[in-house]
Amino acid sequence: MVEKLKSDLRKKILNRLKTQKEEERHRRSLAIRRKLLAMPEFRRANVLMFYVSKDGEVETRPMIEAALVRGKVVLVPVIKVRKRKMVVSEIMDPNKDLVEGPYGIYQPKAHMEVYHPRSIDLAIVPGIAFDGKGNRLGRGMGYYDKFLAGLRKDVPRIGLAFKFQVVRRLPTLSHDQPVTRLLTA
Repeated sequence: MVEKLKSDLRKKILNRLKTQKEEERHRRSLAIRRKLLAMPEFRRANVLMFYVSKDGEVETRPMIEAALVRGKVVLVPVIKVRKRKMVVSEIMDPNKDLVEGPYGIYQPKAHMEVYHPRSIDLAIVPGIAFDGKGNRLGRGMGYYDKFLAGLRKDVPRIGLAFKFQVVRRLPTLSHDQPVTRLLTA
């Protein structure tokens, strides 16, 4: 029952993401970027985990570039399909260090160093939908939930979303990992 509700909502929001006007997505992404860069948690963090946006999600490459310019260590997920897990590797230049990986998601090249999740100071987390309590609906494969469960408890988990991705209440399961803050525009 919960999985059916999640699946239906996922389809609805993904369609809205894909059909959003490019200029609107870009404008809202810039507003979210400004909010992120102004956060004390962002300014204090040395090691940040970002996702690489796709399919109309909030644009993260400008945020990644801003973090790198500020001298931060930027980690990006690598999906290990056979092991059904996610690890993170450092990138220095999103234009040179990323290649298309499983599910069409850009990830660091294979030779990049893998970092331990406990080294992360701030995690920027994707989601198809979020609710006011910080619950997130991902793409349904569980990679982020498993990974986020291994972060230190004091690590802020920041969700990025357009306002239409925020719903009143999300159905959740015991293994679902919420975000601590949501930035929207």
